[in-house]
Amino acid sequence: MADSFQQHRQDLAAEIGSDGIALIPGGVETIRNYDVSHEFRQDSDFFHLTGFTEPEAAAVIVPGHPDGDYHLFVRPRDREQEIWNGHRHGVDGAREHFQAVAHEVAELEKLLPQLAAGRSVLYHRSGSPAHDRMVEKLSEKARDYTTRTGLPMPLTVADVRPLLSEQRLRKAPSELESLRAACELTAMGHREAIRFARPDLFEYQVQAAMEYVWREGGSSRNGYPSIVASGPNACILHYVENDRRLEDGDLVLIDAACEVDYFSADVTRTFPANGKFTGPQMAIYEVVASAHRKAVHASRPGATLRELHDIATREVTTGLCELGLLPRDAEDSMAMHHYREYFMHGTSHWLGLDVHDAGSYRVEGKPRTLETGMCFTVEPGIYIDPEREEIELSLLEYDYYEWSDRILLEGPAARAELDEAKKEAGTVRHPVPQEFRGIGVRIEDDIYISPDGHENLTAQVPVDPVEIEALWEEASWLPRAGA
Repeated sequence: MADSFQQHRQDLAAEIGSDGIALIPGGVETIRNYDVSHEFRQDSDFFHLTGFTEPEAAAVIVPGHPDGDYHLFVRPRDREQEIWNGHRHGVDGAREHFQAVAHEVAELEKLLPQLAAGRSVLYHRSGSPAHDRMVEKLSEKARDYTTRTGLPMPLTVADVRPLLSEQRLRKAPSELESLRAACELTAMGHREAIRFARPDLFEYQVQAAMEYVWREGGSSRNGYPSIVASGPNACILHYVENDRRLEDGDLVLIDAACEVDYFSADVTRTFPANGKFTGPQMAIYEVVASAHRKAVHASRPGATLRELHDIATREVTTGLCELGLLPRDAEDSMAMHHYREYFMHGTSHWLGLDVHDAGSYRVEGKPRTLETGMCFTVEPGIYIDPEREEIELSLLEYDYYEWSDRILLEGPAARAELDEAKKEAGTVRHPVPQEFRGIGVRIEDDIYISPDGHENLTAQVPVDPVEIEALWEEASWLPRAGA
């Protein structure tokens, strides 16, 4: 992938021009307890530009600088530290293996003003206290430097993230290859989890079977904390305790994926712990599966993620009404957003180096159209609270997107205004059928936009309930404790 990193730096250099300089900090280790750190993973933007995976580094991009366009600041070699904590590339290794003008990281504060001399704009991503202080000091020096020398020094600090987000939104061939590998390995793990799961196992045991497949297949890290949610836990969107014992009659919702070359998949499947859907479970599952299928089918160049969400939402809403989970017809339920009682999240998000990847969802205020090279998820769901016997819904018809924007911009005042409008419109109460309470279903696949349509990168994991039940019947590759 070395060529990709170089291309990303060249693209950023072209964006900021000869008048700009970009400072991109790497990630830092954080302490878990005493002298033990949390597992380190490099910052995604920094990795996107450098491929360098050690902590406490920084990159500076200076287009046209006589000493070189690309400067990498790294920790020095240190024999004692390397005995305890592992090999460091050091300055020589950074120069040899990462095609950089390399320096020790302690030199950054001294060299940054020299690199910035003659530049008017500093592109930076705030959030690293040490680097933020350097930028502040540089800004303080800039006015005096310009006055005394007549040469520019960055008086303007701009956010580099929008530029990098646009780069990361479209996957190069080598990046798609890594993402496809992550998706294929993730799919293998999900298939094994379905084979392995049985009543009386704990959620973490099913998790272990799935993650064993990933490690054995070459992935050293998950893309995010695995969700293995059985029974009522499937109604908790970000459940991660994974410590409940599976019971006969449960559904098991697994939302989990691995990384390959820092690229993460994102897959969810829902299946019966005992291998057979009950009637109510099947009814909810088929609604979600239909929404998933229609949204995936509509994925193509020129479409938008909002359109896919609207397609999935209408299908979910229609199904909820037909099953007696909502009091009004589908049109009213859509206009009043009653579906949000059971389907409260979006249908899609970008996918790549981060599981919720970089990239804006609108351009000039309008939903972004999908283009070749973009990757995202499709993940409709229905979650029916096991403890709610009755729901109360507002009768207000309103534009959900318009109000979401207002709340984002205006904060609590807009939220209070919407709440008051809902109160004035009145409410309707509706019982939740007992047979559906505690059922949670989500189905999620990873989609790549191709020139003539799309590719489902995770289609190897079945969605059809008959195929899921057949997969459950297959022998697991792994032994179960006590079996």
